[in-house]
Amino acid sequence: MTNTINVINEKFFKNIKEYNMIKKGDKIIAAVSGGADSIFMLHNLHLYREKEDFCISVAHVNHGIRETAKRDEEFVRHLCENLGLEFNVTHVDMHEYATLHGMTDEEAGRYLRYSFFRKLKGKNGKIFLAHNANDQAETVFQRIIRGTGVDGLSAMDYVKNDLFRPILNVKRSEIIDYLYKNDIKYVEDETNSMDIYGRNKIRLKVIPYIEDNFNEGFVDSLLRLSELSKKNMNYVKDNVDNYLKNHYKNNTLDTEALKNENSYFISEVVRAFLKEQLKSIHGIFMNNIDEIAQAIASGTKLNITLKNNINLVLSYDSLYIDEKSKNVAMESEMLIEGINNTSYGEFIIKSNSNYEVSRNCISIDADKLKGNLYIRYRKNGDRFKPIGMENKKKLKDFFIDEKIPRNIRDKTPILCDDEEIVWVAPYRMSENYKVDKNTKNIINICMEDTDGKI
Repeated sequence: MTNTINVINEKFFKNIKEYNMIKKGDKIIAAVSGGADSIFMLHNLHLYREKEDFCISVAHVNHGIRETAKRDEEFVRHLCENLGLEFNVTHVDMHEYATLHGMTDEEAGRYLRYSFFRKLKGKNGKIFLAHNANDQAETVFQRIIRGTGVDGLSAMDYVKNDLFRPILNVKRSEIIDYLYKNDIKYVEDETNSMDIYGRNKIRLKVIPYIEDNFNEGFVDSLLRLSELSKKNMNYVKDNVDNYLKNHYKNNTLDTEALKNENSYFISEVVRAFLKEQLKSIHGIFMNNIDEIAQAIASGTKLNITLKNNINLVLSYDSLYIDEKSKNVAMESEMLIEGINNTSYGEFIIKSNSNYEVSRNCISIDADKLKGNLYIRYRKNGDRFKPIGMENKKKLKDFFIDEKIPRNIRDKTPILCDDEEIVWVAPYRMSENYKVDKNTKNIINICMEDTDGKI
């Protein structure tokens, strides 16, 4: 790879510094398909190592759906050999996985890719993805078509948890031009030119039609909309957080000061309150939020039933969830294989899997399970045997020893079977379910973040 530095490289370097993406000693998992975007990203990561000392490990996913998939794999493998980089590959059948778990092929492919990346990165690694400016614009437009709020318009972030996107402001045309001028080879995924997926149709047909007939700068318009939405959401979030800091105590929201605020801000405060109380607002609809916000603005009393028969009460400028209904409604939810959208967050169960352990995933011996898997919050008297220990321990003592804040303990998901606790998610699994040399069948359990998508 050439070491010629120009304005496009500087754009990459600026993103790295501005978003504090790389520090000395970091372990970077670079997702590389072999296509132009990922090769451009890898090339720039390789150049950046002249400025900072960090480790690059390449991850390649062979979906096996194209005749050229093996060619792409060998291309990336050979490139890594030339650069002296570690090469990791996995082979997946996303169509089979999608069929088994009731997902689209796109959803299955995404889940399998990210599971592989997280397995490689371990506890402290960082996953670098080659989403570019056109990908960002397509995401915004796709969400507009499906229906979204202001937060959805902000689309992908440069940094979110363990995901890093260093070329999110670089256009596809700039990438192709750079690779051509520097004689950097890459492979073409022929499915990118086929309108077999929704995103491909947007990329190949819809956006070009709009550019040709209405606005030749449509991609730039979408990118500006995304940036403005992100700034707006950050501003709103700061104000919402400040309101909660001053008016949310003992699981109750003081709504008196909200009465004179605009309806949008009231709705956002209500959403934040419900997330704080229920951990996930999956299953709570916009009409629920609107009804609560209108009652707050008008100063009227309210008693409504939300998902899972949870009663929310607004009385004398105090908004709270009836604890009796909460305790009953949040007793437990059974988990099944596949994706489980629960009141406690999203949990993904995979049987007959490879061993996998990360911050949000555990592997357990399937034959040690007793009955079904359930998710709930803690109960009085809960005990379990943390992995690595010989005796059971009170859950309360475990929380204290692990220095888990009080306000988080009551909202920590507890995974259990018919007899005992399997996992205090995401902190510690039970010794009684660990995989050992006698294990024949493995179940992987992953807890997604409460936003639902990465």
